[in-house]
Amino acid sequence: MSTPPPLSQDQLKKLALLEPSLRLCVKSANLDRAKDITYKIQLILRPTGHETRLLHSKNWLFETAMEANNLSFAKLGFEGIIKKANEGTRLSLEATSLLAICYLREKNLEKAAPLIIKAISNIGNIKSEERRKQFHRRLIERLEEESILVGLRDENGATLDIATVDQEAVALIMSKNEDQILIEMGKAIPKSSIDILKTVRTTYQLNLPKPDIKLLPPPLTEDAKLELGKRASSALKRVAWRALCSPDSEVYKAWSQGLSVVYDKKYIAGAIVTSFTSFSISATMIAASAAALAIKFGAEVFCETFAPSGLMIDRTKK
Repeated sequence: MSTPPPLSQDQLKKLALLEPSLRLCVKSANLDRAKDITYKIQLILRPTGHETRLLHSKNWLFETAMEANNLSFAKLGFEGIIKKANEGTRLSLEATSLLAICYLREKNLEKAAPLIIKAISNIGNIKSEERRKQFHRRLIERLEEESILVGLRDENGATLDIATVDQEAVALIMSKNEDQILIEMGKAIPKSSIDILKTVRTTYQLNLPKPDIKLLPPPLTEDAKLELGKRASSALKRVAWRALCSPDSEVYKAWSQGLSVVYDKKYIAGAIVTSFTSFSISATMIAASAAALAIKFGAEVFCETFAPSGLMIDRTKK
């Protein structure tokens, strides 16, 4: 791509409002809003040839599609960015990594593996060891979270019962602290998740230059229930956060105001059951642990602490 002229003050002013709004769409999985904002960004950037910055925005758009579980749209988008972006650039690396996550969500390890390998190769282009370490950590932890999430999905599982989930959540709240709840969550991680975790970690390490192996965080193991629980909680926030923390939802409005009706009417358990069911997650203890953590933290702390984080960095902050 040829070098475009510097962005005008008018362009920068408009982008300063639009780009942060687009990034927020990833957390809320608001694909319609993301499409609208991306179209407005395109009208600003395309006439002056700022295609690279536009592609960065489109990465946010397609990550939003992925979080909204519109994997077909997301995959087509990331594939298009990979074709347009220069090989070895951060833009290409992020699109490749996110495309790998799309296939991992589909349990398609055959297609995810070569993309993970390609991403690892591109990370090697980052000259700073600290920045390579940062991206390796972000990517491997995200891949591990997705491995747990996809292993929890059971298309043939029994439907979660709100009353049972609420009852188990109350029992956890009354008898266990935060770490103990996370341990219970770790114990409930199925073997399918563990198996995918091992496959992904092995694929990653076997294709990593030996000097960079030290840059990876310690592997998750079946025996480390607390760490498994923490990573499972981090993975599930991509589902639970949207159910509980969307500012437009009645649950959040009541919960953030401290109204006891949220607990009396089992709203939190109900919101989690509904969202988990949409992802085909049917493990009662997983749902109960998530509900217990939400109730223990409260609306403000939970929604801030457990907000989903994206894989990409914000390049617009100077």
